[in-house]
Amino acid sequence: MPDARIDSDTLHVSRIFDASRDRVFEAWTRKDQFVRWMCPPGVEITLCEIDVRRGGAWRIDGRNAQGVFSSSGVYLDVVPPERLVFTWAHHADGDFAGARGHETTVRVEFRSLGNRTQLTLIHGPFADTEDFRCHREGWDGSFGKLETLLRGAP
Repeated sequence: MPDARIDSDTLHVSRIFDASRDRVFEAWTRKDQFVRWMCPPGVEITLCEIDVRRGGAWRIDGRNAQGVFSSSGVYLDVVPPERLVFTWAHHADGDFAGARGHETTVRVEFRSLGNRTQLTLIHGPFADTEDFRCHREGWDGSFGKLETLLRGAP
């Protein structure tokens, strides 16, 4: 079970995966893998672009039962295979060209535990409790899919 806590308006999640640090980092930085686990179950990603380098951009478009969405950001720090830091903005109704939603920062750290990896994610600050809750549920669902990918399951 993942460890998650609230530090004011920021989400902290720590999870251990049965895969090497290089393998887990690769799942975050290779488009063909990223698209398979990013976003919780019930979300179909319709577009994925990632340019994993400092100053590079990322974007996902998708749809779920509530409609369409876009999220995007810029990589602020990339230290393979130790750390990724990037911004995260949600675009209302999938309108990528339109106004950006509240922007947050995501910091992901990868710590080697032999053949396992401790992933620590810090995401925030969030504008309100509902935004925090939605992202916590989203990351929990995404990490479940990431675990399946890392086990090699289809």
